[in-house]
Amino acid sequence: MKTKHTFKNPKFITSATKSADYPTMRNASGEILPEIAVAGRSNVGKSSLLNHLFQRHGLVKTSSVPGKTQLINFFTLDDTLACVDLPGYGYAQVPIATRKKWGPMIEEYLDKRPSLKLILFLFDIRRMPNDEDRQFMEWVARRHIALILVLTKVDKVTNNEKNINTSKILTAFNCENLYHVQYSTTKNVGRKELVTMLLDALKEE
Repeated sequence: MKTKHTFKNPKFITSATKSADYPTMRNASGEILPEIAVAGRSNVGKSSLLNHLFQRHGLVKTSSVPGKTQLINFFTLDDTLACVDLPGYGYAQVPIATRKKWGPMIEEYLDKRPSLKLILFLFDIRRMPNDEDRQFMEWVARRHIALILVLTKVDKVTNNEKNINTSKILTAFNCENLYHVQYSTTKNVGRKELVTMLLDALKEE
């Protein structure tokens, strides 16, 4: 019998900064839950998107100060799936010492989390990838982890800009065939499409 995922009923489990503190999340049968991680720059609207995707207002706290959260946050969804909210990167006003911790923290997570099946990489559709963005994409590619690019804040651009920017971003990442979805939490755009992609990616689990 296939597991039914609805991406609802999220439950916060714990926060961690190193692998020794990662939780082991299991279903009622004792099987380790497949895991989805969510990554992106600190001002990409990650918390808002997670609240919208999970349909639970306020579960993931939004902040007026990008980069404030520097912890790896673990959740379960329907007790059938694990979700991990990775700390945002790239915000200049975060202290340099804190910014330097981000890379090793994320690399350790990618290397030491065998339950990780998929990454949602959030990216502001108004921006173009820089070295940090490309570095993250390369980290994921080297580990052969499936990835969906979620282009956020599409309500901030025209329909024409939406398509042009999407094409430019995919080209800049050198990933023209990458699975991607355009998303807006304020206009309620993209959730249905993203859920379909997630279900497809998890079919083998």
